[in-house]
Amino acid sequence: MVRKRFVRYVAPSVLGSVVTSLYLVVDGVFIARGVGETGVAAVTLVLPLTMAFVAISMVFSVGGANLVSINLGSDDTDGAVSVFRQSVCALMFIGAVLSFAGAAFAVDIAAALGATGRLRLPAAEYMRYYMLFTIPVLLAMAMTTFIRHDGSPRLSARSMLWGAITNILLDYVFVFPLKMGLKGAAIATGLGQLVTVIACMRHFVERRGVLTIGCVGIRAQDIKEIVLLGIPSFLAEVSYSVLMYMHNIEIARRVGEIGVTSYGVVNYINNLAYMALLGICQGIQPLMSYYYGCGKLEESRKYRSLGVRTSMAVSASFLVLCLLLGKPIIWVFASSPGVVDLAYTILNYTNAAYIMLGMNLTHQAYLQSIYMPRQANVICLLRGFVFVKIGLTALPRLLGDAGIWTTMIFSEGLTLIVALCASAARQRDPVRAADADRTPRASERGRPSTSPPCPSTPRDLESRPQSA
Repeated sequence: MVRKRFVRYVAPSVLGSVVTSLYLVVDGVFIARGVGETGVAAVTLVLPLTMAFVAISMVFSVGGANLVSINLGSDDTDGAVSVFRQSVCALMFIGAVLSFAGAAFAVDIAAALGATGRLRLPAAEYMRYYMLFTIPVLLAMAMTTFIRHDGSPRLSARSMLWGAITNILLDYVFVFPLKMGLKGAAIATGLGQLVTVIACMRHFVERRGVLTIGCVGIRAQDIKEIVLLGIPSFLAEVSYSVLMYMHNIEIARRVGEIGVTSYGVVNYINNLAYMALLGICQGIQPLMSYYYGCGKLEESRKYRSLGVRTSMAVSASFLVLCLLLGKPIIWVFASSPGVVDLAYTILNYTNAAYIMLGMNLTHQAYLQSIYMPRQANVICLLRGFVFVKIGLTALPRLLGDAGIWTTMIFSEGLTLIVALCASAARQRDPVRAADADRTPRASERGRPSTSPPCPSTPRDLESRPQSA
């Protein structure tokens, strides 16, 4: 039953995530062929900002959705619905503020991201039109995540698929026949996210699950809880954004535009692996959170173990694929031999880190799911900020340009050591282990408990309403 349920939740999540990354890849191909390598470099400089938007969305989507599953596991349906509605309201408000900021300060923000010379205006143009769609960009991830936690992983995947198809079709139309360049690529991406949101709304409007759209009063305690559980995902995504930003700055300084372009090509390719690993984590989170809410921590650990093994297998397969076919894949994005050779070198360095990355992401997801956000935060801070900064400062001095590409291996390796040591220490400490096994009741989380005690046997997730 564990493996069956694992596949039922993880397979659609991975499919949806990979499809989403595929349309980003197609986006890159269209920009490379329709705008040129300058366009690829400009979008690469803006990418840390777009990843930061994803991070903001993950605070409320992952944090809120984990809390929804914990509440459902504790038979607190009203609490689950309230958390969902408050998360959506918060994201809409944040999206409106960010859209205004992007329209008003696009050039200044592009400059702050490292866009200089001839890259500044193209980067600002792409960012300005992309940020017009900040609300649907933030809501798309949130809606698909909440649907997954509401027992409908297949609808979540289909919604992302419809968004991806829309993006790909509009990308081609806007970039080639209409010659809209980077502006067209940004608008196509935004409209694709809007289609995903519209496709998701059917689930909530037609009441196909527990969660529904409606009015809600904002409770400071609920928002605090959501943010607390979502911060690790925020830090993980922001750290990825910061890593890219620091790499862009260091590459531009040491290698120049060819380095930025090569790194951008690698990011388009690596995003497939990253999204697959993220899909595994997002797929098992509803299960780990639900069983934790039911007081069945051992069940949560089983899904963590399956997640670790699956992520290692995916990472190893991707590494072998890129070693064998890396250069032909890179040629799709670039025609310059110098860019192809450098991108291939970077690709092999970064892919070596992805086996450890998958394990780190899974461990972080587990800590969030069992209501241990502080431990997850420490891992994220070390991984994305401390170790990356140390690596980019020290390794280039020791290894030259190779030190830049080695930084990710350095960061993920040290993070994995810390995570494994922390896990081993917690298991050796009977007091802390017992505390981790205890599920916080609603009253302990700052909300009166009106629900019955958690059932001794968890409710079968497959018995919950499913979307067609």
